[in-house]
Amino acid sequence: MAWFALPLAIAPIPTESWVGCGVIFAVAALFDWLAMRGTPVLKTAAIWCVRGGWVLLSTMLAYQGLQLHALPLGSFAEFLLSVAWGIAGLALFLDLTFAHRLPSWVIGGSVALCLFVVTLMGVNPQSLDTTGKPLILMHVGAAVLAYCILGAQAVNAIAYLLQERAFARRQFTGIYAFLPALVPMDRIGRQLLGAAVWMLGLSLLIGLTDWTQREMALVALPKLAAALLTWLGCFVLLINRRRERWSGVQFAWGSLILFVPALTALWLSLPSNRS
Repeated sequence: MAWFALPLAIAPIPTESWVGCGVIFAVAALFDWLAMRGTPVLKTAAIWCVRGGWVLLSTMLAYQGLQLHALPLGSFAEFLLSVAWGIAGLALFLDLTFAHRLPSWVIGGSVALCLFVVTLMGVNPQSLDTTGKPLILMHVGAAVLAYCILGAQAVNAIAYLLQERAFARRQFTGIYAFLPALVPMDRIGRQLLGAAVWMLGLSLLIGLTDWTQREMALVALPKLAAALLTWLGCFVLLINRRRERWSGVQFAWGSLILFVPALTALWLSLPSNRS
């Protein structure tokens, strides 16, 4: 990390620092991929690379935010950085809190891809306009976190379906040997969806209030509609699973289906598409 620690002290943060952080996550993905092919000691190294990379990314985003006196959400590049931070942070939260570990190659690869795309685009720090909207940062932050949670649940659902398929066919080798058990994945899925309901509900409440105060501009309606559809779907899916009306497989498929309107709402929330 030392080779780009000095540029990190410069404002704004130079491209080399973002690239260096992306390399750490890429190394984590590589180590985890090698661990699945017979080098298990690298699995621990991959986990610590993800943890160290998240701490570094958090420091860089915090520094940039302090320079702007605002959340780094004013441009698409900054938005992508926040998504990368949310993906890695959520993976660590699940690992440390629930002992549920998402594959390091998925987390490392996703975050590295985000950071490399950001470096190609160039990070031009911009302050998010919150004039007359004191809660808009909470609205955007809650939405980003909710979509990161839904993304993690989509990954969890895919792993659940793969593991269920392995049990049905009695295949316990290869990639199936590295997947968690079905019961923990189902339990974590419920908790993730519950968190998404609360976070997206908070974002929707603030967003709807702001929308009604701007003469109900039609340009914001598609974004709110997609977010509301996602929230309602999450709520119905969660209630039916907790009451055991739907099976774990149906819950997993439902989570994947709900990720479609979630991605739509996320795309409409990008800085270039905001009203």
